[in-house]
Amino acid sequence: MEFVAGKGRRFVGRIYRLRVAGAVLGFPCVGSAFMQQHRGVVLWVLLALYCFAWPPIARRAALAAEVPYRGERLNLMIDAAFGGLWVVAMRFNILPSVLVIAMLSMGNIAAGGLRLFVRGIAAHALGIAVGALLIGVALDPVSTLPTLIGCVPMLLLYPLALGWATYRMSQKLAQRTRELELLSRTDGLTGLHNRRHWEGLLADEFERCRTVGYASCLLLMDLDHFKRVNDTLGHPAGDAVLQAFADMLRAQFRGSDMIGRYGGEEFGVVLTGATLAEGEAIAERFLRHVRETSAGQNARCPCTVSAGIVQCTADLPDYHSWLLAADQCLYDAKVRGRDRLVVGGNARHNETDTSDFEMGH
Repeated sequence: MEFVAGKGRRFVGRIYRLRVAGAVLGFPCVGSAFMQQHRGVVLWVLLALYCFAWPPIARRAALAAEVPYRGERLNLMIDAAFGGLWVVAMRFNILPSVLVIAMLSMGNIAAGGLRLFVRGIAAHALGIAVGALLIGVALDPVSTLPTLIGCVPMLLLYPLALGWATYRMSQKLAQRTRELELLSRTDGLTGLHNRRHWEGLLADEFERCRTVGYASCLLLMDLDHFKRVNDTLGHPAGDAVLQAFADMLRAQFRGSDMIGRYGGEEFGVVLTGATLAEGEAIAERFLRHVRETSAGQNARCPCTVSAGIVQCTADLPDYHSWLLAADQCLYDAKVRGRDRLVVGGNARHNETDTSDFEMGH
C-alpha cells in the first residue's frame, strides 16, 4: 500500500487524543500497583514522563515524519513496548497488567486491524524482555483494594473514549459514503441525474408502467445551436448555459419527474403518471418558456429547444425501445427545423410546432 507525503495528519490527531486519555487514566492504574509494591523513584519518574511528556512528543514526531500515518503507527508500537515494560515494572500484578495490555491492544485493533494488533503483541513481548533485563523479574500478582480502585477509571472510561472515537470515525465514513453515492448518481456540471443513474430510473419506471398499468411519458430535449455558443463565447459560457437550462428544468417540472443529463446538451425527463396528452401540454409549455427567456439580450440560456416525447405503451418490449422512440422523435424535431416538439405514436410521428419563428431558427 502506497502512502503519499503528508498523509495521516488527522489520524495523528485522533490517536493523540486517545493517547492523552490513556495516559491520564493509566497513571493511577500503574501508579496504584507501584504504591502497593513500594517501587522506587526511578520508576515513578519514568511513569510520569511517559504519561505526561510522551503524548505531545509522539504527536510532534509523527507530524514531522514525511508520512505522518507511518510515524504514528511507529508511535503505537512504542506504546505497546512500554506496555510490556510496565507489566514487568508492576511485577505482573494481574489486574493492572491485563488492563494495560488490553487497552493498548484495543487501540491497535481500532487503528490498524489484525496486522497492527499482531505487531503490538510482538512489541509487548519486546517490552517485557527489555523490562526483565533492566528491572529484573519478580512476581506480585495479587491486587489489593487500593490497586483495584486505581484501575477503575481506566476500566470504565478508556473503553468509552475509544468507543466515542470509533463512533465519530464511523459517522464521518458514513457521511463520506453518502457523498460518494450522490456523486456517482449526479452530473458534476448541472447537478442533475447523470446518464447512468437516469437510465436506471427510466428502466424502473418502465417496469412500473408495465406492472401497474399506468401511463408515463419520456421527453428528450436538445439545445438548439449550442455548438455556436461554445465556438463564439467559449466553453465556460457553454457550461453556464447548461447550468441555466438545468435550473429551468428543476423549476418547471414536478418534483416527481425524473430529470437527467443524457449527454452533452441533451436532457431527458420522465413524466411519471402523465398521459401523452398531458405530457404534450407540459412539454409545449416548457418549450414556450425556454423560447421566451432565450429572446432576452442578457439571457442566461440563449438557446431554444428541440424535443421528442413518447408515452410508455404495451407494445414497447423494453425501456431501450422507449428511449429509442423518443430519440427518433427528437431527431425528427431537429430535421424539421428545430425549436419544436415531435410527439411519437404507435406507427407515426405527430409534429407540434410551438415556434412563432422561422423554420431555420
